[in-house]
Order: sequence, then structure tokens, then C-alpha cells
Amino acid sequence: MKIIMMLFCTLLLAGCAMPVTTVRSVDIRPSISVSMVNEQADLYVDGIKMGRAAEFKEPNQLKLEAGTHRVSIVEAGKTIFEQTIFIESEHKTIIVR
Repeated sequence: MKIIMMLFCTLLLAGCAMPVTTVRSVDIRPSISVSMVNEQADLYVDGIKMGRAAEFKEPNQLKLEAGTHRVSIVEAGKTIFEQTIFIESEHKTIIVR
């Protein structure tokens, strides 16, 4: 009888546990990716080196703040691509030719 009473009390206390809430946030900033770029080329945004351009080939993306940005691809010290883009709330793929 004691065992049954202990099991009942254990189940009763387990049922009184506090509820658990999980909060997830999603990064909804606009993003860019590049395609058709050499593995050795570097990606610059607004004059700041972001890394190798190949790191941001799709499906990889670089999250940016909304607005106007100057995007450059530099290979062996020479600018091979430069464009001013405006991103608001979507993803843009920059095709380097």
C-alpha cells in the first residue's frame, strides 16, 4: 500500500511541473550570395573584406542590413566586379561574369 501511495504522490508531483516555453527567433535580415566566382577571389561589402567570395556561393548567404551597399569582388589585387545594390527584405544572388 505504501508503494502505491508513493507512486501516486510521485505522479501527482510530476504532473505539477511548471510549463516549458521555447522561444525561437529567426534572422530575417536580407542576404546576398554570389555565383560564377573564382575560388581565390575576395568579397568586399562597403569596402570591408567579408572573406573569400566562394564562401558565399549558394546555398551559403551573407546577411546584411537593409539598404544600399557597394559590393566588390577582388582577385589578385584587381577589382573584377563592382556593383551598388539595394536590398530590402529579400535574398539577392550576384552573378559575376
